[in-house]
Amino acid sequence: MKIYIALLLLMIAVNAIGEQTPIYSSDPNNDPVGNKTIAYFTDLFDKLGSAAQKDPGYDTYRKIMKPVAESTKGFYGGWLASPDWVITQVYYPSHFIARGFDLKNVKELKNFYKMMQEKPAPQLSEPGHVSIIQPPLIAMRYPVIKDGKVKNIISIKVRTEAYLKAVGLDKCSAYKILFGGKLAEEKGKLTKEHKEVKLQLPSTEWIIQYQK
Repeated sequence: MKIYIALLLLMIAVNAIGEQTPIYSSDPNNDPVGNKTIAYFTDLFDKLGSAAQKDPGYDTYRKIMKPVAESTKGFYGGWLASPDWVITQVYYPSHFIARGFDLKNVKELKNFYKMMQEKPAPQLSEPGHVSIIQPPLIAMRYPVIKDGKVKNIISIKVRTEAYLKAVGLDKCSAYKILFGGKLAEEKGKLTKEHKEVKLQLPSTEWIIQYQK
């Protein structure tokens, strides 16, 4: 009986190899890229959480965010927004043109805006290609809660390149990052033997497919 079971398991394994299906890991701790991705964003959201606890306002935002900016590789910039998602302050003075911009007008942020209104919580966007003058960026948002209500929202953007290096995807021959079932970032061409890991991240889900 034991021999039969062993042979059956071997046949299943051989068939799986023959079909060349992705190696799937539902537990990111069993996947090096998944594990490093969670550690990477946990560190950044911890920094944002510490900044949010200091209740940053228009006059104090830059000073409070300075440790975050200086300790984050690939930091591109950040902003402070009202509860209604209108940018009131920016980290770099050169980004002053963003002040007064209503983020609700950004199509890709509509669902995030709704989630923040209904259930305030940290949020992570997908790697985004905003314009030809900006590099690919990843945005993170964190609500500043006062008396149980959202007082402000702080956000930072990091270069996607910094994330890819931190988790080792930059050294892979090919990868894809899927966000909400849509392709957000890719490199090379995956074969059917690629690895895949699904990650539940703050207010979103990423699926990362890659191969060395």
